Amino acid sequence: MIVVFGGTGKVGRQIVDQLRSDGQAVRVVSRNPSSARFAGNVEVVAGDLHDRHSLVRAVAGAKAIVCTAQGGGGKGANGPRGIEGKGVPNLIGVARDTAIEHFVYFSTASARADSPVEFFRLKFEAERTLRTSGLPFSILRPTHLMDTWAEMLAESITKKGKAMVLGSGTNPVSWVAGADVARVAATLALGQGQGWSVDLGGPEELTLTEVNELIAASLGARIKGENKMPVGMLRTMSALMKPFNQVMARQMQMGVELDTQPQVVDSSAVWARYGRPLSLSAWLERNRPGVTEGV
Repeated sequence: MIVVFGGTGKVGRQIVDQLRSDGQAVRVVSRNPSSARFAGNVEVVAGDLHDRHSLVRAVAGAKAIVCTAQGGGGKGANGPRGIEGKGVPNLIGVARDTAIEHFVYFSTASARADSPVEFFRLKFEAERTLRTSGLPFSILRPTHLMDTWAEMLAESITKKGKAMVLGSGTNPVSWVAGADVARVAATLALGQGQGWSVDLGGPEELTLTEVNELIAASLGARIKGENKMPVGMLRTMSALMKPFNQVMARQMQMGVELDTQPQVVDSSAVWARYGRPLSLSAWLERNRPGVTEGV
């Protein structure tokens, strides 16, 4: 049995589908199991990262845990301090106490101890907790997901005719497809945890401006202008909004990081082992209807 936390998210669902298609027994843990619907034989159970007893029940009989749960888009108990700061360490403790054989954790390539973004700092701390837990583990550190960004950028192009540009739009990024990340995670979950940690980026280095152009071309749309937010504006707005809207303030901080920090990783050794990853053009070709209507 493989238990997936965060199985209703963009990548989580693809991991569940991959495991199910491989004939594996899969259990998804959700705070709202009645609303978590999956095709095929997938067990869905109630569980909360803040409730140890529910976690013990949820992982009973499991061989491996895959945790994609993250608080980047939440606040309070469901924000970074609640999920990365408390919830994930709770789950790691339960996994250790119940002798889980492999803990596969989703972090981010941006996680570091000195990041100005609290979410990334807490991701780094969660990694450290797992590394020192004594559990067999694997840590996947994806860059920016095509699945998430294509939805946001396509919406701006289709509804406003404008390309959304955070910062200069000229910093190259190793965008990665959720399907490729899910394939690696599902394959790893079936094996032994060997303390492996890897950054996962796609096969291209594309700027945000280039991504907008590719999305527009895939939609047959014309970009009429830019909705541009310079780095200085993002920093100022983030500080002003933090007391009122933590999620928006955090997203603006991440926009600054996207434009000012290195975002290119070399994952060629990973893909040589797990199969060729999708380029953005190939991903858009495969997911074009989803992009048009909202990925």
